Amino acid sequence: MQTNPDNELGNVIRAAFRTSGLSIKRLAVQSGVPYASAHGFLSGRCDVALGTAARLCKVLGLQLMTRKGRIRK
Repeated sequence: MQTNPDNELGNVIRAAFRTSGLSIKRLAVQSGVPYASAHGFLSGRCDVALGTAARLCKVLGLQLMTRKGRIRK
C-alpha cells in the first residue's frame, strides 16, 4: 500500500518521530509494532492501520482526537 501525501495523521506521526530522538527499532519495541511495519511507514513507503497509528502515537506522546464536524457517516 503506497502512502498518501495528504495523510495528515501520517505526516504528524512522522514529524513527531523525527523530533523524538528514538530509533525505529526502539519505537517499534515500545509500541509493539513490528519493525518492518514501523520502518515502512516512517520511511513513507506505506500507510498503517488506525490501531497501529494509535500505538505509535502513544509512544510519541501524541493523542488521537476527532475534529468536530469532520466525521462523515
